[in-house]
This record gives sequence, C-alpha cells and structure tokens, in this order.
Amino acid sequence: MTDGLSPPAPPRLFGAERLVGLLRTQRWMWAEASCKWTRRPLPSADYARRLGEGQRFTLRRGSWMSVLVPMVVVAQFVDVLVAQGVIHLAIGPAHRAIAHGLLLFASVWMVAWAVSLRSATQHIDHVLGPHALTLAIGFNQLCRLPLAAIAGIRTIDHQSARGNDDWHDVHQLKPREVTLLSPLDRPTLLIELAAGPNGTCWTRNGAARPLKRWVAVYVDQPDAMRAAVAAAIAELPPSAARQP
Repeated sequence: MTDGLSPPAPPRLFGAERLVGLLRTQRWMWAEASCKWTRRPLPSADYARRLGEGQRFTLRRGSWMSVLVPMVVVAQFVDVLVAQGVIHLAIGPAHRAIAHGLLLFASVWMVAWAVSLRSATQHIDHVLGPHALTLAIGFNQLCRLPLAAIAGIRTIDHQSARGNDDWHDVHQLKPREVTLLSPLDRPTLLIELAAGPNGTCWTRNGAARPLKRWVAVYVDQPDAMRAAVAAAIAELPPSAARQP
C-alpha cells in the first residue's frame, strides 16, 4: 500500500492494486464530505500540503465545478421522488424496504461524491516545484512530471474550434493520443512529454496508469502556469535538461 502520493508498488494479486486504491478513494471521499458538513479540518487541506512546496495553480473556477453540488442535489431530489413512486408500485411489500434503502444510499453517495469532489478541487492545486510539476485532480488522480521530461507546453484554444471540430482537431491530435486530467471541465493546458523513459508517474484511484505523449489538464490560469513551467524548464542546469 502507498500513501497516495508516490508510485504504488506492483500488486501481488491481479486487481488488488485497483481495489485498494478504490477503497482508499472512497475513504477520502466520505471523510471529506463529513468534515465539510461538520466544519472540521478537511483531509484535502492535509493532502495538499503533502504535495510539497512550490508555486500553486488552482482548479476552482471551472464552470462545471461551480454548479456541481446544487445540480446534483436538485437532480437527486427529483430522481428520488420519481424512483420512490416507481418502487412503491413495481416492487412487492417484502422487498420494498430493501429497495428504498438502496435508493437512499445511492442518493446520499451521489451528494457526498459531489461535495467531496468540489471541496477537494477547491483545496488541492497543481504544484510546480524546482524539479517536477505535480498535477492533482482531487484525491482521484495524481501525476508527477519531471521538468526535464516536458518537451513543450501550450494553452488549449477552444475558441478556434469550428463546426464539428473540437480542441483535438485545433491542435491536430486524436483523443487516443492524449491523457486527460480534468475532473469535469474542459482542459485548458496541453503538455507534451519527451519520448523515451522520462520518470513520469500517473496514478488513478491509486493504480498506476501509463501516460501518453500528450497530457491535457484543467487549470484556472493556463497562461500563468504555461509561463511558469516554461521559465522553470529554462532554468534547469544543463545536466538535468533533456537533450533534443
């Protein structure tokens, strides 16, 4: 088992790594939601500190993130009313209580998920350190990119897309060529990785995943982050910089 901030060790059993990571993520989710509701210190604040020192870039202004919680709460309220009526009509009295309980748990889980995701993205930022860029999407995804492994970085131009095109077409990429690191909002920054072994690491729900050549990520201020990363790469000593 890992602390969630470093690459996990290879699992001894098939699927064990993903199962442990999923359980860890569920624990983080319920802890974050309960602390948010009871106004106790948030696990996300401690998690953010453990990402290390450096320049931080937020993920708080996304259009989806700003409406996520009220949208989920309203949707669950309506869905529960409809579903409860269907259960009452379609399921016999012997199993009705179980169905009502399962529906109630699913609704509470959805609200807890929305609250924890919104809270985590408010407190967990991307971190640009002296040697690596750490991209964090709440508790679910963590990606470390050594600065020497970054071959290029640019902002994503969504406004240039016309007709049926999207940002992949604008940047002459295919979706299968890109690793998407974004909770719900469209990515705003595109990072190109150098070819060959480069020391990068990406975990999702605690399980290690392979990174593709391009990494698309959401950040509130893509121009500021692009400029900061480019400046940090330019300041790398010759021994650390990747040779073209």
